Amino acid sequence: MSTITACPYLAGVASVDVTPPVGSKLAGFAARTENSTGVYLPLRAIVTALTDRATDQTVIIVSLEWLGFCDTADRLRALIQAATGVPPDHIVLGATHTHYGPAVGKGGVLADCLADIDVPFIAAAVAGMAGAAATAMANRRPVTLSSSLGWCGMAHSRRRPDGKGGVEWKPTLEAPHDHTVPMLRCADENGKLVHVLFSYAAHPTSGGPYLRQIGGDYPGFAVQELEQQLGCTAAFLLGCAGDQKPFKPDPAQDGFPQCPLPEIQAFGRQLAEAVIREIQHGPWRQVAGPLTALVRKVELHTTVLPRADYAAWIGSDNVYFDRWARDHVAILDQGQRPETAVAFELHTVQFGRSLVLVGMAGEMTAEYGLRVVRELGRDFGQAWPVGYISEMAGYLPAERQLPEGGYEVLGHIQYTGKSGPYESGTEEKIFAAIREMLVVG
Repeated sequence: MSTITACPYLAGVASVDVTPPVGSKLAGFAARTENSTGVYLPLRAIVTALTDRATDQTVIIVSLEWLGFCDTADRLRALIQAATGVPPDHIVLGATHTHYGPAVGKGGVLADCLADIDVPFIAAAVAGMAGAAATAMANRRPVTLSSSLGWCGMAHSRRRPDGKGGVEWKPTLEAPHDHTVPMLRCADENGKLVHVLFSYAAHPTSGGPYLRQIGGDYPGFAVQELEQQLGCTAAFLLGCAGDQKPFKPDPAQDGFPQCPLPEIQAFGRQLAEAVIREIQHGPWRQVAGPLTALVRKVELHTTVLPRADYAAWIGSDNVYFDRWARDHVAILDQGQRPETAVAFELHTVQFGRSLVLVGMAGEMTAEYGLRVVRELGRDFGQAWPVGYISEMAGYLPAERQLPEGGYEVLGHIQYTGKSGPYESGTEEKIFAAIREMLVVG
């Protein structure tokens, strides 16, 4: 048997430290205005390079322990292309979305701290990620790939039905949630595990808004645990976690607590154990077929609310909501129409019909991930939904959730300055584009 037949792919991994200086601004919570005071877990960007040896097609997957890529995405892709020769369409940028990393974004809740962004640090980190991509390419070696699906029960929806057609921000399993753990295993020609890529759908916000230390939340601890126990490299991609949070059921706790660091580490260990359990005992499906990748930009639209709906928020105790209301009332009073177009990116990576990864550039609610699996599972051995890629478009609620309201439907819109909730039909528009991108013939 030829080497290519036995190991049809190449895999290489490299990482770079992307921990910001202590004292820098942290991203993710509008209520947290103080700067960082320490580091509980260093942050990394972990780069995985996968090559189809038969076609010489390569995809580079970046797992970044920051809130997101924001306006660094295009710059990073250009630098990685220059360093590796891999085209931008084959570069997947996935953020773990930790809320305990550096401020990197533009506008919205970060508008007031843009002056505090450490521009030289961000530039150096982006260059470092491109260097790690080059190292990952140089480190590639023959591997077999296989996929599986584990289970971890810590994710809870944060949209508890209130019995009146709306929702409360409280933990519940009565709303859609996703406890699956998709994973990809890379093994060398001797069958030794060399790398594992895994995913889960729960917001990395376990420490709450008042934790001021830098760290990767439960995904960072999970990666650390896996590397220590399995003796290989590991990388994490966040699933459709827009309305999900880690939660340990407690009869005395009706809301999401601010978890201390040992509990955050326990969440990470719980996820790592789900991966290890599958590595040791789970059924694995061979990944085979030509490697292809495709990017598509879709223009989505938000709604424009009646003037009275904006005016009702003027004077809100939340200064961001008050500002949003005043800005939009002023636009309407000038006889103008607020901007409604939102750029949204989709990224698909296929290994023949055996595995498809669907990346979505938003904080997708769990129902998007569940639908990806339900619909694409008919055509592929495994369908793997991933959110938080590239320059994110914010929260994307499912069509069913629009009448319920809540943070994912309206609250985040007010923080980010968009005109109103997404239009009805947005979910269908996204899935129509996904179906057009896939090769199933």
